[in-house]
Amino acid sequence: MTSDDAIRGIITVAIEKKDYEDDVDRNLRLYRRRMALPGFRKGTAPLGMIRKVYGRRVMAEEINRITTESLFRYIRDNKMGVLGEPLPRENQEPINFESPDEIKIQFDVALSPKKDLSLTKDDHLTLYNIYVDDQALEKQIDSYRSRQGTSESVGSVELDDWINGKLVEMENGEQKPGGLWREYARLSPKVLRDEAERAKFIGAKPGDNIIFNPQKAYGNNKMALESLTQLDGEALEHFTNDCRFEIDGITRSKLAEMTPDFFAAVLGRNDITDEQTFREELRKSLTNPLPQRAETRFESEMREMMIKKVGEVTLADDILKRWLVLADRLKPEDVDKNYPGVVEDMKYHIAKEYFMSANGLTVEDPDIEEMSKLYAREQIMNYGVFNPDEEMVEQLAKDLLKRDENRRNLISRATDKKLAEWVKGQITVDKKDIALNDYDQLMWDDMLKKLAEHADKKKATETPQAEA
Repeated sequence: MTSDDAIRGIITVAIEKKDYEDDVDRNLRLYRRRMALPGFRKGTAPLGMIRKVYGRRVMAEEINRITTESLFRYIRDNKMGVLGEPLPRENQEPINFESPDEIKIQFDVALSPKKDLSLTKDDHLTLYNIYVDDQALEKQIDSYRSRQGTSESVGSVELDDWINGKLVEMENGEQKPGGLWREYARLSPKVLRDEAERAKFIGAKPGDNIIFNPQKAYGNNKMALESLTQLDGEALEHFTNDCRFEIDGITRSKLAEMTPDFFAAVLGRNDITDEQTFREELRKSLTNPLPQRAETRFESEMREMMIKKVGEVTLADDILKRWLVLADRLKPEDVDKNYPGVVEDMKYHIAKEYFMSANGLTVEDPDIEEMSKLYAREQIMNYGVFNPDEEMVEQLAKDLLKRDENRRNLISRATDKKLAEWVKGQITVDKKDIALNDYDQLMWDDMLKKLAEHADKKKATETPQAEA
C-alpha cells in the first residue's frame, strides 16, 4: 500500500498469469461439459472454440475473484482500519485481456484515523429497569379491548372518538385559494394537546364546521400533524394557518368484553378463564421484552458517549462520498446534506473497532446466531404474538441469516451487544427503575429532541448555500 497521508491509501493488487491460468482452464472445461454450441452435442464442442466464446468472461470472473480475495486478505492480515469499502481508482488503464501476463488493479481506501481512547469509572451511563405498572397494564388492556372490539357511528363527539371529514385551509376567515384541502381527513380529540383547541370538537355533530389551528392543537406532536395534513419538511413547518374541519361522521369504539375468548385472542392461549389470571399473564408477557428494550437504549447511549470520545476527526471525505454513491447508499444530490450523519456513524465505527481490537473482543458464529434468534423473536412479537413457538423462532432466525444484508446487520448488532457487555465493566452503570409509560414518554421526548437537533443542523448547512 502507498499513502500520501494518514487517512487515505492506495492498494495495488498485482496478478500474474500463473495466478489464474489453471483456474481459467479448469472452468473452461466445466463450461465445455455444460454447453451445447450450434453443430455440437452437449459436452463435445472443441475446447478451443469454448475458449474463443467464453474465455474472456471466465478470465474476468477469475481475475475479479482473485482481486477481491487478495484485497480483503491484505486488509485483514495487516489489520487495516478501513472506513466504508475499497473503491477502484478512477482513470485506471483497462485490463488488456489479449496480453494479460501481469495485471495491476488499484483501489482507494479511506483509513481510520489513529485514536487512543479510554473508558474509566468517571464515565456514566444509565441502565433502566423497566417495569409494567398498573397504569401501563390498564392502558394495554384498553388498547386490546379497542382492537378486538367493534365501531359504531354516533351523533356527537366525545374525547376518545374519531372524527371523519374534510380539512380546508383558511386565510382571513375564508378558504385559502390553492391552499390545503383534504377530502378525507381524520382526527381524534384525545390526540390534541391544546385544551382550548380540543374543546372545540367535544360535543360537535355531523355537519358542523370547526375552525381550529392544527399547529396549536397538536403542539410538538409533528407525527400526528403530518398524518392529518399529509405535509412534511418545510411545508409542514411553515403551515400555520387556521383550518376548517367539516365533520362528515363520528366513530366510537365499543370495547370488547373481558371473556375467555378475548383472553385467548390476546395471549394466544385457551387456558385462561378469569380476569385476574389474564392480568397476571399479560403483565408477564409485557415484561418479557423490556430488558432488551433497556439494553437497546443503553447501547444507543453508549454510541453517543463513544462519538464524543472520538471528538473531531479528519476523514478522507472524497473517498467516503464517492463510496456512498457507488454503494447506492445515497443519491449524488443527497450526499452533502446527509454527510454529517455519516461522519457520526464513522466516529462510532472508529471507537467500536478500537475497543474491540484493543481488548480482544470478537464476534463468533454463536453470537450471530443468538442475535438472529433475538431479532426473530422481536419481529414475531411485533405482530402481537406474546409467546412465540421456539421452532418458529429458530426457523425465522435461520432464514434471516441466508441473506447477506441481514447477516451484516446481525453481525453489527451482535458486535454492539458484545461491546456493551464489556463497557459495563469499565464504566459506572447507574441503574434506575422506571415505569413503562414513563419510559415510553422518555423515548418520545428524546426522539423529538433529536428531530429538532437534526432540523437545526440542516438549517445551519443550508443557510450559507441560500445566502450564496
